[in-house]
Amino acid sequence: MSLNQKCNSYIHFAVKANKVLWGLDFIKKSKFIPYVIIYDNTLGENSRKQMMNYSEENEVELIEVEENYLNNLLKRKNVKMIGIIDESLANAILNNK
Repeated sequence: MSLNQKCNSYIHFAVKANKVLWGLDFIKKSKFIPYVIIYDNTLGENSRKQMMNYSEENEVELIEVEENYLNNLLKRKNVKMIGIIDESLANAILNNK
C-alpha cells in the first residue's frame, strides 16, 4: 500500500521533530511505545513475527507499505520499519491513510 501525500508530510514532520524510532531493535528497546509502526512488505519473516507480537502486546497500529517506499520517501537506505511516537502525528497518519 502506498500512503497519500498528506501522510508522507506527516512522516517527514515526525522525522524532523525526532519523533521516530528506527528499526525493530530500537522500537523494542525504547522506553517510548510508538502509536503506529510503518513497515516495508519485504521485512523478513522473523522480524515480522517479532513485530506482530510486539504490536499485540502493546496495542500498536501497523501499516504495511510497498517495497522501498520508506527508502524512497525518507531518502535513506535500508529503512524497513519506523515507529511514530508522537500521538497527534500518528493519529493524523492513521486517519488519512
